[in-house]
Amino acid sequence: MKKKAALILMFVIVSASLYFTGMHTGKAHDYGAPAGYTNSPFDGKSCAASGCHSTYNLQAKKPWITSWVPGTGYLPDSVYTIIAKAVYEGHTSFGFEISPQTVSGAPMGTLIATNPTTTSITTSGSLQYIEQTINGYQGHDSLVWVFQWKAPSGQTDSVTFYGCFNCGSGTSASSGIIYPATLTVYQQYPAGIKNVKNQSTAFTIFPNPAKEQIAISYNLKQSGNIEVNLYSCDGREIANLCNNIACEGNNTQTIKLPASINPGMYFIQVIADGESSVQRVIKE
Repeated sequence: MKKKAALILMFVIVSASLYFTGMHTGKAHDYGAPAGYTNSPFDGKSCAASGCHSTYNLQAKKPWITSWVPGTGYLPDSVYTIIAKAVYEGHTSFGFEISPQTVSGAPMGTLIATNPTTTSITTSGSLQYIEQTINGYQGHDSLVWVFQWKAPSGQTDSVTFYGCFNCGSGTSASSGIIYPATLTVYQQYPAGIKNVKNQSTAFTIFPNPAKEQIAISYNLKQSGNIEVNLYSCDGREIANLCNNIACEGNNTQTIKLPASINPGMYFIQVIADGESSVQRVIKE
């Protein structure tokens, strides 16, 4: 009798285990993906893989990560809202995983799950990952998750959020379609850059990233003096690249970058009629 009871109990446990395993895999990690599947350079993998969502290859990148970081940039130790949104008409189950990190796998700031009902944070080593919960994967045609991020302390130049999104029909673990997404936000312009009156895009830089030289295109309402300066990411002026008279209308100037500067991020400042505009440029 005891043997029979033990066998029945074992059958119930195994059946329950298979049921709940099937429930989760059938909805393709509706409770959240394992940490480290953001397709970042450090993670090196996404959920579009054998044993996971292998029906389709990894899709083209989507602009599905946005933020309330102002155009002037983020401030160290400040908290900002980040929005993740997956869109696929006709689909009813969605998932995501996002992590702010460097290409070498260092964490950048702190993630905050402001709605623990629909989002949760998991870790792998020193890295944080935020993802959907079992109560936050169902939607119709699209789904939005909102969380917060505390910017890192000190000089960080920029932060990239790496993420992957899963758009599924809720019927098969392997049939989910995986889309990568990234968002890069920049720290506020350094205080050392002088006379900044207008932070809007009053000029364009190309190519960007650049190797040895850049072309700057701008439009003047009237002829006047144009000054172009190069700054380091900590606000130190490196060089005056140009200081001359330009004609009214559209202008394009080709400017050689100093050979002494190392690869990295810099600021280009254009001053015209006493107003200053600043943009970032990457030196390869």
